[in-house]
Amino acid sequence: MSEAINQAKLAMGLTSPNPPVGAVIVSDQNKIIGTGHTQAYGKNHAEIEAIKSSSGNIQNSTLYTTLEPCNIEINTPACTKEIIKNKIKHVIIGSTDPNPKINGRGIKILEDKGITTEIFKYNETLESTLESYKYFVKYHKPFITVKYAMSLDGKIASNTGDSKWISSKKSREYVHHIRSNSDAILTGVNTIIYDNPQLNVRLSNYQKKHQPKKIILDTNGRVPSDSKSLDSNCILITSKLDNKLKNKLHSKGVTIEYIPTGKNKKIDLRYLPEVLIKYNLINIFVEAGSTLPGELLYNNLVNKIILFISPKIIGESKFVPFGSKGINKMKNSYKPKKIINSSIEDDILIKAWL
Repeated sequence: MSEAINQAKLAMGLTSPNPPVGAVIVSDQNKIIGTGHTQAYGKNHAEIEAIKSSSGNIQNSTLYTTLEPCNIEINTPACTKEIIKNKIKHVIIGSTDPNPKINGRGIKILEDKGITTEIFKYNETLESTLESYKYFVKYHKPFITVKYAMSLDGKIASNTGDSKWISSKKSREYVHHIRSNSDAILTGVNTIIYDNPQLNVRLSNYQKKHQPKKIILDTNGRVPSDSKSLDSNCILITSKLDNKLKNKLHSKGVTIEYIPTGKNKKIDLRYLPEVLIKYNLINIFVEAGSTLPGELLYNNLVNKIILFISPKIIGESKFVPFGSKGINKMKNSYKPKKIINSSIEDDILIKAWL
């Protein structure tokens, strides 16, 4: 199952709105003879890929899969059909599929054909590969994660806006791994103006062939046309854009989406989920300054926070996490449902689910 989870990680960021699933086939001689992971939307699921890659006779073999095999046939063959056809005798499943069209039905179809099944014990890493998919199935909304790196005294930049670098090198490398597992990286125009980030994955041993989409929120069309992040993999979401800038963006291949402004004269974030879903983007990673994460939080659009606390003291600075507005009473503060603490080098890493 550990190898199946590794396969699932390779699928993360590639498959949405389908789940990123990994599968492994073990022969009756107890040897791995096939591995696979879900391909891009509309292409083979993990179980099919594992069967196709098999190097030996898979009759009477055991299939390990991180998610219940599907029993529906839309763009690809039903996984249960292929498992039955290839006479696999036992299937070990990491998690049942919450999709009501599949939930329990895939297991029943297999067992009705004499294929035994069992559910693997709960595994935190396995569940992390499926959390955005499960949330999307339940609520039909994207799963949004906000990342921050801050000092011991709660600052995300100096008073001049300098933030390179608060966190350690290994923490920043870990962030690139999170990027690689995301469908999209979301940021605001101020981050583009002041930091001019590339918003891509830069890992020396990067195994995936794709890069996450880049989403820029820019209410009034202020993005500099020479920004590093502007290319055919970028979506600019705006409320107002002059024709000159629009033409420049189109020449770079940038996709433009329009959202109306709200009462605060900024992009009305209530419309953001439907735009993201339009492009099959359900696992969103936010890297921005104070304002955008704060607005997302206060619009109840943040599902998870990844926070790096570095052993540095900055002192006076206006740059703090989740700015733009706040609560007046402590009883109204946001309380995570779950927290996991760990460390990377000298940094404290906190994961919090809201």
